Order: sequence, then C-alpha cells, then structure tokens
Amino acid sequence: MPLKLAVPTEREFTLDKSDKLFENKGPASIVNVRQATQGDFERRKALYTTFERSFNGETITVNQRFSPEDLFRLEVEISMCGCNILDSDDKPLFKFRGKVVDPVSFAIGWNKLPPEIAEEIHEKVLEVNPLWAGPLDES
Repeated sequence: MPLKLAVPTEREFTLDKSDKLFENKGPASIVNVRQATQGDFERRKALYTTFERSFNGETITVNQRFSPEDLFRLEVEISMCGCNILDSDDKPLFKFRGKVVDPVSFAIGWNKLPPEIAEEIHEKVLEVNPLWAGPLDES
C-alpha cells in the first residue's frame, strides 16, 4: 500500500511567559500552531533566493536581504492556526479562515504585538517545526 499522508500535526500552547510578564489575570493566552508542509517550506525558502537575469550577455544578479524578524514573522504567519489574544478593543487580534490566518489581520495584529509576545509565539512555532530552528544562513 502506498504512503498515505496524515493531516499536519497541530499543537495548542499557553503563552505562560507573556501572561506572567504582562500580569494577565484572565484566561490563559493561547496560540495554536500547525506543522509546516512542503509548500510552507518553499514559501519560507523564497526569502533566500537569488535572482539572475541576462541581457545581451550581461548578467544582473539581485540578492535579497532580510532580517531575522522577517523570517520569524513569515514562520509564524505560515504556521499559526489559532490564537485568542485580544486587541485593545477586546476583539481578536488575528482572524482566521478555517485554520489559516487572514494575511491582512496577521500583518496588523503582528505589528501591534510587544516583542516579548512575538518572541514567545515564535518559540512555539519552532517547537512544532524543529527543522526551522537551524542557522539563519541557508544560502
């Protein structure tokens, strides 16, 4: 019998460090993270691409530069599939379509997060996607 693909693993995490740091007195802050698929790996790897184009025998090479924060942001966007953090108006910080975060709400919500919360969310992403925990230079 051929290989049968399983549904990507999902895990729910409480953001204990963030809740403690920001003295959360209500229900625990939670993030749900799913295991990345090959398509997610390709999207992530695109940050590292070099673009070359030849015109009349001359080659132009464009190297993209990105910060580690750009990579962390993309990794979270790709794999976050749930989160109960609220904005200052008590509305969900992130909106989801099924198990996929809405890209517009993600950009707005991520930009509002204190760095300590963003870092803890990213730590949870790496727990579910350990292949991403290696060195940043993949050129």
